[in-house]
Amino acid sequence: MQAAYAGSKENFVVANRKAANVPLVKDILRYFLRNPEAVDSLTEIARWRLMQETVRRCVEDTQVALNWLIEEGYMREESRVGTESLFQLNPARREDAESFVEEGIGTEGLRD
Repeated sequence: MQAAYAGSKENFVVANRKAANVPLVKDILRYFLRNPEAVDSLTEIARWRLMQETVRRCVEDTQVALNWLIEEGYMREESRVGTESLFQLNPARREDAESFVEEGIGTEGLRD
């Protein structure tokens, strides 16, 4: 991405936006705006981006798995005002849950 700065906001030009991943560019810029004293190497920047993306993906995958467990009755969800939901094993389905984990019974519709 090429940029030219001519002294004022109005004169700032970003050339060839398609050449760069604009959301990534903005993520990196936001990081440095939040941490103006930061000085990071390419590897350090990539590392925190990877961790951030990994956590986001892990949360999404975990939400899908928990939704399935709740729908199947293995888990219960307790919603509380002002906090995140809490999850726990459904004691009535404990034996079924143990069988599922040990033998893989009822895995249709699940990804490995």
